[in-house]
Amino acid sequence: MMEINTVAPQQVKEMFHDDDELALIDVREQGTFSKEHMLLACSVPFSRMELKIADLVPRKSTRIVLVDGGSTDKSRMAGRAQNDCPVLDILIFR
Repeated sequence: MMEINTVAPQQVKEMFHDDDELALIDVREQGTFSKEHMLLACSVPFSRMELKIADLVPRKSTRIVLVDGGSTDKSRMAGRAQNDCPVLDILIFR
């Protein structure tokens, strides 16, 4: 199974300033996302991830940070990511 790590806000900030590509994806449902979300985050509700993620993040070399506000089970994310996401590794920001 794909390894999933939790990242701190400072680490996400540093990722924005390095030269590597980064996808910041908020997996909360649209209503929650519309009330508050991180700047530059893209809304891809966890329930629709398998339908949208390949179009939004086509390169396997892209780092993905999933923002969930602590609402999604980490093991569910790992399983979904392994099956549906075209990525090498995923980090979770809570």
